[in-house]
This record gives sequence, structure tokens and C-alpha cells, in this order.
Amino acid sequence: MINLIKKKGINPQTKTTLYFPQWTRVATVDEKQLAKRMARGSTYSVGEISGVMQDFPAHIMDELLNGNAVRIDGLGTFKLRVSGRAKADVKDVSSAGCTVSVVFDPDAEMTARMNAEREFRFVTKPTEEGQLDADGDNTPTPTPTPAPSGGGDEG
Repeated sequence: MINLIKKKGINPQTKTTLYFPQWTRVATVDEKQLAKRMARGSTYSVGEISGVMQDFPAHIMDELLNGNAVRIDGLGTFKLRVSGRAKADVKDVSSAGCTVSVVFDPDAEMTARMNAEREFRFVTKPTEEGQLDADGDNTPTPTPTPAPSGGGDEG
């Protein structure tokens, strides 16, 4: 289920107040929680999954620094974006002042699945993690639903 808040905004042309739906998070799932969830019903232990997850960012960074994009099926592609100053003459272009950022493009399958989700709910209980709602309060959120129980090692 996708949780929404009613966000308040101003139309820059007409200066009128508008309200629109905006996603809000319930919580942030950390690496350990995700590893536990992935280990349920799996032949891999939480420790094995955590180990791979801890090494994962360094290997993505290495590949990006080697000039490669990194595509993970079902998730998306990581690549670099470099920004620098525009110059009128090609011989004046240099790397001085360039900034590099990592860009993530979600896989079409992921985007399609998120767009196919038709269960939305507007939530009203504040959380510490989110945006401000239309009334300027902390992001509303429901009481978290416990994760379904399953087999596998929890520790």
C-alpha cells in the first residue's frame, strides 16, 4: 500500500494555493532489517546477505570510477553525471570545477510495478521521518503493520 499526504503548494503563475497527493514514508528500513527479510525462506543466512550488502556499494563505486554503468536486473542502473562550466570555445573546456554525482535510473519493471499499485491511503498520524503535510504538521503515517511471519533464520 502506498501512503500519501495532502501536500500544500502555490501555483507560481496564479499565486493560488493548490493541494496534491505526495508519497510519504512510514519508516526507513536499514540494511540489517532488509537482510533479515531477504533471509526468510532463503538458503542464505542473515550474515551472508549482510556481508554482500556491505560490499555492494564499494563495488558499484569501483565500476563507476572505471567508466562503467552498473545495471541490476529488476532494480535499475547506476551511472555518473558530471557537471561543469560551459565555455564558448572547445579548447577552454576543462575538468576544473566539475562536480560528479551518482544517478540511479530505476528499471522499467520496477517503475511499472510501482505504477500498477492501485492501493493508496491518506495517512494522518505524524512521524519523525517525513515531509510536512498540508497543515504544516509532520508527515502523517499509519501505525506500521507487522511484517508477515515466515520461515528462515531471524538472527
